[in-house]
Amino acid sequence: MMKGRNLINAIGIPAWLFLIWKGGLYYSIFIFICMVIALGEFYRLMENKGARPLRLVGMASTVFIADYYYVQPFITSHELLGGIILIVILTFIWELFSSKEYPSQNISTTLAGILYVSVLLGTAIDIRQFDHLMNTQLTLALMLSVWICDSAAFILGSLFGTKKIFPNVSPKKSWVGSLSGLAAAFGVMVVFHFQGWLGDYFSLKDALMFGLIAGFFGQLGDFTESLLKRDAGVKDSGSILAGHGGVLDRFDSLIFAMPLSYLYIHFLMHI
Repeated sequence: MMKGRNLINAIGIPAWLFLIWKGGLYYSIFIFICMVIALGEFYRLMENKGARPLRLVGMASTVFIADYYYVQPFITSHELLGGIILIVILTFIWELFSSKEYPSQNISTTLAGILYVSVLLGTAIDIRQFDHLMNTQLTLALMLSVWICDSAAFILGSLFGTKKIFPNVSPKKSWVGSLSGLAAAFGVMVVFHFQGWLGDYFSLKDALMFGLIAGFFGQLGDFTESLLKRDAGVKDSGSILAGHGGVLDRFDSLIFAMPLSYLYIHFLMHI
């Protein structure tokens, strides 16, 4: 297990950093593949609870959503809304003809997976496109903030943490670890700001806001996925990454951090 984990780290981390640096189509395809795998893992969790989500509808919707984030400047809000309407209607019609038990549960989990995984994680494509247009490194900053936050929370929480935050959801995570992770996320963003890696569009206030998103809401994303896994009675969402669990386990923090950064950029900063 440890050997497989080390191999994943040795190959995966440099490859991932290269894709972030490269951006463009290759990065977007990689995020799309992660979306598809993570959606499949989410549906597997729901199947453990007796639901039968419509996987084909979910995967087809993910193609549309990833394409939207990649070519967003060229798609109008009416086209986006039209696509969402078709997804919802198709889900209900497909379930009507599938003759499965518990149709309400099947429809709900199908749409929940599309919203939770595809819509939220897909914003990672848009933010990297934003980096390219505005000459920033926000994608890299967010991902490093989330990962360093997670590492700091684990190390310092293991050493000094006693009081747990959500013992029924994630019994090993403590307040000391969580606050340490939050401080680390702020630190990463401050470094990126003063090094000029966030470009000219973001002030120190913006950098601190991104640190809050990565360090606070990123951890909430982690807790949320732990809640789903505990409810499904499993330790990991999948086993595709040896020693690391599933793709959903690796991207759970980003599933909250990326879309909230997306909202901050496009709706609060109006960029």
